[in-house]
Amino acid sequence: MHVCILTSQYFGWGKIGGFGSMSRRLAEALAADGLEVSVIVPRRPGQPAQEMVNGVDVQTFSSFDLIGAIRLIKQVKAQIFHSQDPTLLTVLAQWFRSDAKHIVTCRDPRDTSDWITEFRDATWGRRLKVPLNWLLEGSPIIRWAVRRADGVYTPAYYLEDKVRRMYQPKCEIGMLPNLIDVPESMPQKSEIPTFTFIGRLDKRKRPEMFLALAKQFPDYRFVVVGKAESEERDKELRDKYAALPNVDWVGYVDKFKEKEKMEHILSETWVLVNTASREGLPLTFLEAAGHGCAIISAVNPDDFATRFGVHVTDDDFASAIRQLMENRDAVCEYASQARTYVQSTYELSAAHGIHLEAYDKLSQ
Repeated sequence: MHVCILTSQYFGWGKIGGFGSMSRRLAEALAADGLEVSVIVPRRPGQPAQEMVNGVDVQTFSSFDLIGAIRLIKQVKAQIFHSQDPTLLTVLAQWFRSDAKHIVTCRDPRDTSDWITEFRDATWGRRLKVPLNWLLEGSPIIRWAVRRADGVYTPAYYLEDKVRRMYQPKCEIGMLPNLIDVPESMPQKSEIPTFTFIGRLDKRKRPEMFLALAKQFPDYRFVVVGKAESEERDKELRDKYAALPNVDWVGYVDKFKEKEKMEHILSETWVLVNTASREGLPLTFLEAAGHGCAIISAVNPDDFATRFGVHVTDDDFASAIRQLMENRDAVCEYASQARTYVQSTYELSAAHGIHLEAYDKLSQ
């Protein structure tokens, strides 16, 4: 079987988001299982036109070079094209490889309200890109491609109704879980209560809210993993909060090249704190939960925060921390339940097997 993954980003080469991370994790897991795997992705600065990465044939094209993208799609000998979130590549693959099967995982479907939030909470640089992103990811032609796909899936249960409403696909919507490494046993946590933020230090993620907590709770440890898109923004945050002695600025961690470092951070973390104004189901939720972390979050996909910590509905993250720290046994219980859930639903080998079953079913 030859599977071609279509994606807007592939982890590395300047792209560090969840879409790119899961595209790479899936591609490399399939290749390790003996499948022939190709990836077609827009080329980023420093990325070659073609390379083999851990058994995966990564093919790239210059941004907006539709002729180049079509050439790659026509050349690849895949029986299945799997879009990691629908994009214009999904449309082109259906048009120019009608002989193959086409499936889509809707990772973060954005309706009108979501696009408004994206624009409102973005930097001006990102705001200028929102109309183009909508054209390439949410316009009527994209919805048409999802509607006629051979398989439509989500990585989270709560997204099924949203996908059905937005796209009205011809097929039943299924679940293709993300692939998450889960330690064999519960990690040993830090002696000092440790709260961790993982993500871009950009406006929509609202890292200032997390950093403000460190000032309110000097006896606890606060770990910041990530960086801003601009060096200016990154420096501004570090300078503003540099005086806080209980903040550890870890910076960006490449989870593929620095796997042990990320695992160590999550193993020591008591609670993952997500302050973003909008998310899908963040991979950081699953990765932290798999390492036995409770969750404090303003977003609540699949009731993750409600079930495994505190759902913050009024931006009062300080109250959420007080609530958990007043009953530390509850923190342990949330963490244990979160780990059990991720292990049963998203553990790498089981989730990988569900993908293979979906491919086999389409190939029959």
